[in-house]
Amino acid sequence: MGLKYIEQVKSIVLLLLILLSLTLTFSIWTYSPVIQPNEGTTIDISIAEKKNMEDIIKPYRMLISQEDSLKGSFDSQPIEFVLNKMKTWEIQTIELAMNKVDTNQINEFIKAPNRASFFFAADVPIEILGNILTFPDQHFPEAYFNRLIIDWNEDIPDSMTLYFISTSQQKIYKATAAKADKLGFTERILEHAEKMQVYNEIVRNNKLSLYVSSIPENIINYTYSIKEIESDKFKDALFNNPSLVRSNPVVMGEQQFTDDSALMNVNFTFKSLNYVHPASENENPGNPVDLIQNSLNFVNEHNGWTDDYRYSRMNTATRQINYQLYFDGLPVFSKDTLTEISQYWGIDRVYRYYRPFYTLDVPIPWETREVQLVSGQSIYDFLSTATDINVSSIDDVVIGYYLSRDDGQSLFNLEPSWYYLESGSWVRVSPELLGGAKFGLE
Repeated sequence: MGLKYIEQVKSIVLLLLILLSLTLTFSIWTYSPVIQPNEGTTIDISIAEKKNMEDIIKPYRMLISQEDSLKGSFDSQPIEFVLNKMKTWEIQTIELAMNKVDTNQINEFIKAPNRASFFFAADVPIEILGNILTFPDQHFPEAYFNRLIIDWNEDIPDSMTLYFISTSQQKIYKATAAKADKLGFTERILEHAEKMQVYNEIVRNNKLSLYVSSIPENIINYTYSIKEIESDKFKDALFNNPSLVRSNPVVMGEQQFTDDSALMNVNFTFKSLNYVHPASENENPGNPVDLIQNSLNFVNEHNGWTDDYRYSRMNTATRQINYQLYFDGLPVFSKDTLTEISQYWGIDRVYRYYRPFYTLDVPIPWETREVQLVSGQSIYDFLSTATDINVSSIDDVVIGYYLSRDDGQSLFNLEPSWYYLESGSWVRVSPELLGGAKFGLE
């Protein structure tokens, strides 16, 4: 009986082993691996925030011209008031009004009474306005503007005239704004004008006029702690296969990330990163509307708008587009760190992406103070007397922030300063340039 029982057990065990073998064989045949998110796909990374088109296409100056005065401001409040009102208007078809206008005609357009003028840092394709304002007719001319003028002279209820001026192309386009609540708009805009600085027009022969404040201006000097964005977040956002990316220190203060198709170099001293995808390089000129739309979408994909960055430059030949850092309505410049986001567009994707990886985090209250800058007129008068500056080559004079770093601490100082634009570059009128006299910052 014992031997018979043992044989039965052996038969049962053998049967179980055969069934287990068949099960394992079937599992192997039917196995389908689960692909992890970082194997062949881009990880969804949220670095800061998204922006809309109206957040990045903004004027840096507003002028209001009346019969007996010219007022100006860089303050965001009156500018935002007008831009928000414009969203409620129905803007009719934009048509060419004047071709080959000279600088004197443009100057006359801006200082004509009952007009508000807005200055943009670079030419904006008119078509882009279709993403910001209301146009019943979505057909736009292939044209640009860097001055936008609202005219409320005509005696037509709830209707105003808009002018779009390109100072580089020397063209003026025109459109009618309907459903504009003309009375309410003009009352509010004139209320804002009462609080604005008196501006002077500096008239120059065969040149665009300059517009500068006539009295000293009080501006806040800030000190901020900064927050650095982790390099790995940009690595995960920019590389197709983050798990395959190799990381190596290049020199002291720099780190390099690379895979078989792209490279990202991080400079911890300058607080910048430079991403390049060589295979996508494209030498054909770019379409301006596509450059703006694609560049906005690209940064939005990783929520990469870390601060207030605004469209500032474009080169369609090199497919380059730049966004300048702004703070409190003023542009920010620096020699210590990067204050621009630059993109070069290639074939269906970014070819090069060069940007800061910090964000202004928390103000230091006890370091915040008000300083007084001399008037823009005084700065222009000073530049006119400088032997090494040709004032006829100056294209604009503005207040900006000079961003400097405290090497002992992770703090950035935002110092109000006057700047002038010459040959496409902003030059600081520093205390050193002023000869150390008590003429710049008080």
